[in-house]
Amino acid sequence: MRITAYLLVLHTVAAMGDKFTNPRAVLFDFDGSLAQSEEAHRKRFVAATGVACDSARWDAECVGRNTEWIVCHLLGVDEPPKEVIKDLRQRVVSDAFLADIAPTRGGLELLSALREAAIPVAIVTSGVRAYVEACLERWGVEVEYIVAGDDEGVPHKPAPDPYLRACTEFDVAPADCVAVEDSPSGLRSALAAGIPVVAIANPANAGLPLLDEARAVANDLTDRAPFGM
Repeated sequence: MRITAYLLVLHTVAAMGDKFTNPRAVLFDFDGSLAQSEEAHRKRFVAATGVACDSARWDAECVGRNTEWIVCHLLGVDEPPKEVIKDLRQRVVSDAFLADIAPTRGGLELLSALREAAIPVAIVTSGVRAYVEACLERWGVEVEYIVAGDDEGVPHKPAPDPYLRACTEFDVAPADCVAVEDSPSGLRSALAAGIPVVAIANPANAGLPLLDEARAVANDLTDRAPFGM
């Protein structure tokens, strides 16, 4: 889907906002969706692995993947070295790293509006739990539930399992939720779970046919129409 198609979808959302029903739960991916963080993560993995990876390669190959997968991919190994994983997990909760993570425009305001409307919110991410919790604490916000990439026994995106776990926690049917996603693997995960998706447009998903299946495509989270608000 080209830029003109993005604008067409955004126009349609604005014109038909009253037709979007209020979801019973909203499930946010974190990196690239609720948080603008991919460049900070790219630099973190380059520093920890010593492997060159420019923004184009990161967007095409690594966005939406879990820590272990990215390490194995960059290093060309089957098992991630323990010292590299340890280094990455120390870096991801450092003050210097967290200072580079900004909420997506309109995201914190949307979280506040959802709380006021008594609509539960979950984070469904391939990132590590300690990092997500540190960001949320830094921003002064809370969510009802987190499914993280380092949770035991939960298959990673693009499997639908992380999103289905959040639906089960809230006792809500997938079709009655809305997911916010940006990465190809995340979009596949949410759509496979049967959840309507609001896609955040970025270089990692540009031209992706899955965008045609999204409830809406937007550049940020300032428009609340796709959330029935």
